[in-house]
Amino acid sequence: MKSTNQPPAHLTAAGKKLWKKIEAEIELDEPAYLLLQTLVESHDRMHQAREILARDGILVEDRFGVQRAHPCIQIERDSAAALMRAYRYLGLDLQQPVSN
Repeated sequence: MKSTNQPPAHLTAAGKKLWKKIEAEIELDEPAYLLLQTLVESHDRMHQAREILARDGILVEDRFGVQRAHPCIQIERDSAAALMRAYRYLGLDLQQPVSN
C-alpha cells in the first residue's frame, strides 16, 4: 500500500519500523493514523520504561530510605495497555499473521 503519512520524527528507529510495518499491512484513513501514532508512541514509551527498569531495578528508595516500586513499572504497564487498545481499535487483533 502507498504510504500517505511519514512516521513522526520523534519516534525511535524501532518505532518508525513498526509504523511502516503496520502501514504496509492495513489500509489507514486519517483518524486511523492518530491511533497508529498512539500505538507506536506507547510502544516506544514502554520500551524506554523497560530500559530504565533494567538499569535501575524494580525497586527504588524514597527520601526516607524505604524501598518502593520504581515509577517506571506504572509507565510500562500503562503504555502496554494503551498499545493494546490502539492495536485492537485498528483491528490488528483480527488480522491473520502475514507469512514471510
